[in-house]
Amino acid sequence: DEDERLLSVSIPFVFSLSLCAALLALLVSVFLSNVSLPSLKIRSTSPTSTISSIGEQMGTSSSSSSNKMASWPPQSMETEGSELATFAAGCFWGVELRFQRVPGVLKTCVGYIQGHVDNPTYEQTCSGKTGHTEAVQMTYDPKQVTFGELCDVFYAGHNPTQLNRQGGDVGTQYRSGIYYHTEEQKKIAEEKKGQVAGAVTEIQAADTFWPAEEYHQQYLEKGGRFGSGQSAAKGCTDKIRCYG
Repeated sequence: DEDERLLSVSIPFVFSLSLCAALLALLVSVFLSNVSLPSLKIRSTSPTSTISSIGEQMGTSSSSSSNKMASWPPQSMETEGSELATFAAGCFWGVELRFQRVPGVLKTCVGYIQGHVDNPTYEQTCSGKTGHTEAVQMTYDPKQVTFGELCDVFYAGHNPTQLNRQGGDVGTQYRSGIYYHTEEQKKIAEEKKGQVAGAVTEIQAADTFWPAEEYHQQYLEKGGRFGSGQSAAKGCTDKIRCYG
């Protein structure tokens, strides 16, 4: 009858489908055993991964093994008659751009200072365990700009009454500091601090300055996080976007 006819047709059909499925599974298994698939990169939201992403966007990597530290100080200091000045005022990206714009400032370098670990990386400094602060060291022509004027730029560019922080950046690596290279600089720094009510700026003799990784240098001028470079022209008064 009709039921028996349908049954005689469906049984071979189902058997054929099962056999095809088994063969397909076998082929896939053989293929996967002979092909190495690329691993997937999972994006983390940790600070370290964010820095890695920034480095990749700028054609660099933030890993200490592949990220070359900047060369500093410039050899031209010996012939140009310039002097050194070092300031810390929070995240060094915006601080550097502010000083880049000052007439008389010749060269700038961001890095780490006043810590107890040699040649620290950005990640180590951000951990707060090395004692360093993010700083900007510069060469300047004292005939064009005085150290006292640089101190004025320093105090105008951040809140020196905040201890171990600047805005949302919290930690000892963001502390306010002037690190002097001569007794004259020390004297001027102390005088300038005395003119700022509630200032917690530390004033110390400059310890070893460790230049930061290349991708941090002139970071905002080169584009920052969003690829939109900010002017470092002398005398520029454009508002500084601290993170780009």
